[in-house]
Formats: sequence, C-alpha cells, structure tokens
Amino acid sequence: MNRSLVAIVLSLIGLLAMGTGPAHAGGLPRNALAMDVVASANQALAALDQFAMTSDPAQYLEFRVDRDATAALAAVQLGYDVPSMVQAWSSTSIDHQRAVLAAMSQVGVPYRTNTSKEGVGFDCSGLTTYAWGRAGVTLVRQSGSQIKAAAPVDRSTAKAGDLVYYPGHVMMYLGVGDAIIHSVQTGRTVEIDTISGRKTGSVRFGDPAPA
Repeated sequence: MNRSLVAIVLSLIGLLAMGTGPAHAGGLPRNALAMDVVASANQALAALDQFAMTSDPAQYLEFRVDRDATAALAAVQLGYDVPSMVQAWSSTSIDHQRAVLAAMSQVGVPYRTNTSKEGVGFDCSGLTTYAWGRAGVTLVRQSGSQIKAAAPVDRSTAKAGDLVYYPGHVMMYLGVGDAIIHSVQTGRTVEIDTISGRKTGSVRFGDPAPA
C-alpha cells in the first residue's frame, strides 16, 4: 500500500473513532479531511511543477499518485464513489487538473470578502481566480463575469475544474454528481461540498480554458 493510501485509511479510522456525524448523507463532517487534502494536493502540485521543469517520469508518477489520493479524499469526504472521482480528475486536461488541485490546496482557508490570497482568505470568485491562475489562466474578478467569459458547458459533459455558477456565487466542479469546491460565505471556509439542492435549477457550467 502506498503512503498516500495509508494516510487515507488512517484518516478514516480516526474519524470513525470520533463518532461524529456526516455533513452530507454518506459523507463525513465538513472539512474532516482538510489536513490530508491540503497536504496531498500540495504534493501533487509540487510533483507536477518538478515534472514540468525536468521531464522526469518519476515526478509525473508521483504527481499521479498524489492527484489520485486527493481525488479519493474528496470522494470520501462527500460519500461519493472513489474510482469515479479519480477517473473524473485524471481524464480532464492538465490545466483543469492543476486548477482543481490548487483549489484543494486551500481547503480550510477562511472566507474573506474581496480577497484572493493563498493561505489567507478567498471569496467565491477569489478562489476560482486563484485556482485557475495557478494553471496560467487569468479570470475576471467577479462571479457573474467569470461564467459569462467561460465557454458554456452542458452539465452532462462538465469536467473537473469547470466553473459552476448560480446567481451571486461561483464554484468549481469536481467532475462527479453535485460535487464542488468553493469558498462558501462569511464565517465559513473553502470547502469540499455539493451544489445546494434548492439552487440546482438555476446552475450554469462553464469551461474557462476550452481545448
């Protein structure tokens, strides 16, 4: 068993021992796996950066292991199918993968209005701006403008990393079901979450970096 999978198993054992209830049906308490998610996402990004500089196959393998571990943690957090989440992340473009991992590296960072600063704070569009900026894509700094500038995508074909929008709020899709990551609201943080049920009728999807 590789070190990333060991970390996932140990985290789950610890949470089960705590006896805490889920934030979503079948999932875990909000941000329960935040520390592991952040560590795994940062490891994946570092390995990808190293591969980009050196073309070392070992670094690309390390990236894949840590990317898949991060996807697995996101799935476990929400009570989603792990292989489906891993497949959704691995099958999208490298820019989408980098943007998703950048967002995941900020789980637990506080919501702050008009802020987009790593490790300090984000509002909703601040998080998507930061995440896509790590992939080399500049987004306009307002939720409605971001979705208008993105290429429209049907929900059935939306990919991990695509924007998800309902009036007044922008999120990042995680590629499976209703799974998203977003900076929620004042008093909350960057969280792995699901699209609010009452908002699903007005949700739009968009790709900031279409092929």
